[in-house]
Amino acid sequence: MRKRPMDPFARKMWQGAFVYGGVMLVMFAVLTVIYLHSRPRCSERVSGQANSPGGRWAATVMERRCGEDTPFFTHVNLRPAGEPVNRGFLSGLASEGEIFVFEQDAAGAGVTLQWLGPDTLLIRCPQCAASLVRKRDERWNEVSIQYESSMGRPNTQP
Repeated sequence: MRKRPMDPFARKMWQGAFVYGGVMLVMFAVLTVIYLHSRPRCSERVSGQANSPGGRWAATVMERRCGEDTPFFTHVNLRPAGEPVNRGFLSGLASEGEIFVFEQDAAGAGVTLQWLGPDTLLIRCPQCAASLVRKRDERWNEVSIQYESSMGRPNTQP
């Protein structure tokens, strides 16, 4: 049995259908990325900022919420002064330079920042419970980080 060649018109119809389907898939992917970038899953709100005495570093207190049924997370981020807080392209999370994270709203925790020197940051958190702390770094780049709890003296556990 001999194979008959496909009609040229039918071949063009099949090619057009595949091209159209491919274009629709690309459009769907591009629009999905645009939607996720413009409406990130998590929201970040700045609640405080302090610049180092030499003007080299900036510390920012931020509050994160990733949905109505999820708890607030407060975090402190460090970055070179003059640079904006970098957020994830699709997630909206400001996790770059994150040094201190705890599961509580910023107002309830009473977090304050104080620079003790050009490269030494003191984080005061009088209402932070040690069980709610998720991340606590002692050093970031050249910056030394100290923590002070409600007892009024620096310690290793907020």
